[in-house]
Amino acid sequence: MINTLEESGKEVMMFKINLIGFLLAMGLSLISTPLIIKLAFKIGAIDKPDNRKIHKTPTPRLGGVGIFSSFIITLIVVEYFFPQANISGLNNNLNLLLISLSLIIVLLLGIFDDVRTLKPGPKFFIQLIAATLIYVSGFQISSITNPFTEQLFYLGIFSFPLTILWITGITNAFNLIDGLDGLATGIAVIAGLTIFAISLLNNDITSAVIGMTLAGSLFGFLRFNFNPAKIFLGDSGSLFVGFSLAILSIQSSTKGSTAFSLIIALLALGIPIIDTLMSMLRRMLAWFLPGQQLKSSMTKKLYSMFLPDKRHIHHQLLASGFSQRTTVIMLYLVSSALGVCAVLVTAGSLNASLIIIGVGFFLVVAARKLGYKEIALFRNGILLKLYSLTILKHSAFQFCLDALSIITALMLSYILTISTYQTVFFNPGPPEFIAAGVIILIQLSAFVFGGLYKRKIVLLGLGDFLQIFRAVLIAVLITVLIMSFAPFLSAASHANIFMMLDFYFLISMVAGSRILFHALNYLFNRESAEGKRILIYGADWKGMIALQTLLQLEQNKKIPVGFLDDDPELEGKFMNGYPIYGGHWKIEGLLKKGKFDEIVMTKEKTEFEILNRIKKITDRYNVPVHVSKINFENMDSISGNRKQKNISLKDSGKLTPKIV
Repeated sequence: MINTLEESGKEVMMFKINLIGFLLAMGLSLISTPLIIKLAFKIGAIDKPDNRKIHKTPTPRLGGVGIFSSFIITLIVVEYFFPQANISGLNNNLNLLLISLSLIIVLLLGIFDDVRTLKPGPKFFIQLIAATLIYVSGFQISSITNPFTEQLFYLGIFSFPLTILWITGITNAFNLIDGLDGLATGIAVIAGLTIFAISLLNNDITSAVIGMTLAGSLFGFLRFNFNPAKIFLGDSGSLFVGFSLAILSIQSSTKGSTAFSLIIALLALGIPIIDTLMSMLRRMLAWFLPGQQLKSSMTKKLYSMFLPDKRHIHHQLLASGFSQRTTVIMLYLVSSALGVCAVLVTAGSLNASLIIIGVGFFLVVAARKLGYKEIALFRNGILLKLYSLTILKHSAFQFCLDALSIITALMLSYILTISTYQTVFFNPGPPEFIAAGVIILIQLSAFVFGGLYKRKIVLLGLGDFLQIFRAVLIAVLITVLIMSFAPFLSAASHANIFMMLDFYFLISMVAGSRILFHALNYLFNRESAEGKRILIYGADWKGMIALQTLLQLEQNKKIPVGFLDDDPELEGKFMNGYPIYGGHWKIEGLLKKGKFDEIVMTKEKTEFEILNRIKKITDRYNVPVHVSKINFENMDSISGNRKQKNISLKDSGKLTPKIV
């Protein structure tokens, strides 16, 4: 009973200390920020509008000075009146001195950059010095917890570079997201409160008090920083806040003072990290986009990854039509959700694996919605460019890829069907190796004699895939036959299952490796098309040919948007992924909605009355109408002169559709 009362008393005292720290820091920030605004105007620490920035009027910076002052003063007061908070409870005075020195260095760096612009190189070098001081003081990432198994990975000599990378990375991440009024400040408040909650769960009272105090300082500053902002964080604020949160995340996310829980730290500081990583990734992938010139040196390319632009998450949301306030509040909500997940993972109420899968899915959807085409690898043509490599065009490469597919299919089928696989599969002897080699050789032979390597991937059609299907089926049947004569592989009760699994895995990989080009080509042509939007009249085989022609046009690019067809049974259905809107009577409604710019007619036998209606509507809206024809003409009739010596093949029989 006495112990319970003592614990209850400690909890009440801790709550009181944290509440006082938050309120005192907030009050000091509210008082000091107006003074900082006046100081910024006097010394010229003003952020002037330019093409990359969103604000329209000169706005003072130096926000970090007020935050730093209220934060440090509050910590001193709390330490004096509540020594049990153990604010200065480090190993020795030297460590406290190193931490204080590093914070002052970062603040002075930011102040100097707010008054006079500093180049990225010197700025980053000074950050490295400050981060090194933190590492020497004892804040180190020496081991990482595996989020899936809770196993520890000891970093050894990699502890120093990873710690430095984490601190400088988080510091600059907050600097990068400071692009809208109140965005970085509000997210930092949420991060501070998240660290406070995580620290309490880990019984780290010192980190909890520091996190709560920092959140209070930022919350008071937010009163002047929210839209419309009277003052900006500036580099003095964003660098100091990012640096402080980076240190706190190392301490609070360290379980039992042994291992750094990466997933918890990533969630707690989610939005800045996500935005920074996505920015770097899209800039790097942009080098490989089709049409990009790669003449610049690798140094310049790497340098370009860190240059500012107007394509951060908040910029993309603004471009989508959201207001500044709505954008900021949306990102607050996302940051809060990630913070709650971090707390739940720390408390053991939520599985880290589920969080990783969920966040990964969210990022994929978000990248597409935000219009980051650089990250859409299946749609932007980066993977498609690989097929232009000489090695991929060679049949020997496809042969080796098929051999790998055969081995993989055999392994998976064998594991899933043979109950005694553990002793045979993981401890194979000479007989097993010989049998496996024979099976691989025979299946590859079936592919060779089946003509799989006489076909170019880029020219494959339905008939070719039927041939692939037959070759794979024959290869699997031969495999099952061989297995029936191998005592150590014999599994009569599983033969049918093995055959089905091997066929499934093998056809998926062999056909899939060949279909991939056509899938990538289709997605790229559909996504990258720029130009007039085309509505195809005729949802039949001629319409399909017209669609493929439009997608493959390299000049005068046109964008197919769908089909029209007077067959009422086709309305509402899809053809090759494009909608069939209905008959010709839908044209005017689609034009009013701005769905298309031009029409391509593919039906040669269309009633005169229907053609007349279409012409009246298109004339009224000034919409061009083209006709797609497939002509097989005699070469003599095209040349116009039998005695002509040089006849260009492009003037011979028209075997592809002609859109006029």
